[in-house]
Amino acid sequence: MRLIPVSTLFSKQEWQLAAGIVCIYLPVRIFVSNVALDGETILNKMPLWIAEFAVNLLFFRIWIAIIGAIQYSSGRLDATFTFRFPRRLFTYAVGLVLAVLFNFAFIFLWRNMEMLLAQQLQIVIKRTEQEIQPFNRQQKAKANTGLTVMAMLATIYMVSVKRSNEQLEQVSLRAAQLEKENLQTRFIALKNQLSPHFLFNSLSILTSIIEKNPQQSVLYVNRLSKSYRYILDHSDLESVTLRTELDFIEAYVFLLKSRFEEKMHVHIEIPAAAHYQYKIAPLTLQLLIENAVKHNQMSMENPLHISIGMIDFQLIISNPIRKRNNLPASAEIGLSNIIRRYGLLTKEPVTVSETGGSFVVKIPLLT
Repeated sequence: MRLIPVSTLFSKQEWQLAAGIVCIYLPVRIFVSNVALDGETILNKMPLWIAEFAVNLLFFRIWIAIIGAIQYSSGRLDATFTFRFPRRLFTYAVGLVLAVLFNFAFIFLWRNMEMLLAQQLQIVIKRTEQEIQPFNRQQKAKANTGLTVMAMLATIYMVSVKRSNEQLEQVSLRAAQLEKENLQTRFIALKNQLSPHFLFNSLSILTSIIEKNPQQSVLYVNRLSKSYRYILDHSDLESVTLRTELDFIEAYVFLLKSRFEEKMHVHIEIPAAAHYQYKIAPLTLQLLIENAVKHNQMSMENPLHISIGMIDFQLIISNPIRKRNNLPASAEIGLSNIIRRYGLLTKEPVTVSETGGSFVVKIPLLT
């Protein structure tokens, strides 16, 4: 079991939960433990009850932290062993054992507290003859034990429900953020593909191809249509198979090659076995290729080479750095969008670096 961080003991919400439990538990325990609750009994035992409230509050707050530690440990066990068991069942089983042990500690604490009040503050707790009888004391002890154990188990349930609700809220928030990022990606792609400059170039290329090679023009229109269809159908998804994205990249690179010819080359070396085994956020490769073409010089004598490979569980996209002259400063919206999207999809980060004259982006593969 992990140690309880000191900072978590000062969580306002956890203290409020502990206070709510004590406000329910303590009045019931007082009612069960006392034969009569007249004015004299209340005045006499009020100091003990006030002290009991403070100790109970601290106790249940620590108990809530222990529950968190138990749940954390059960999660680690689930990840370690092939056999997976219900986390809540494990929490209740461990909690029941600890509840019984804590109750004995409670009994010891109250006995010493009465002695402390009598010795230090001269406050003597008066008890009736009926309360002093061994049978009644045994019955009261059993009732208090059962009540305490039930309160502690109820706390486990309340904490579990509270944390489940928090997890649901986090999942909902993550889904909303991811939807927003996907919409932004779709907007970026459509904006770039529908820009007047892109359409003008595409129509110009198509016109020249029709005159020289009608069959090639049909292929060009087919690839252009395929690119737009992919953007419209897949850009709002969380992920697609690597094969699906590569099929789209094949069509997209065909369009680029029709425009730039031998001024640029895209080299893809990814094992065939990984094509359907791994997934990727849609339009990731398209945005990175577009980014490389937009910011770097290229010519027939010195073409731009863009490499897409795979190392371990990462895609490696790289290109030489040959920045264009007089290019306006880039806001890097596409790259920032990719980083944010993968931050919502996986714990593995997207890394961007400039190494040895190359611009390198490492994308974690999804499963």
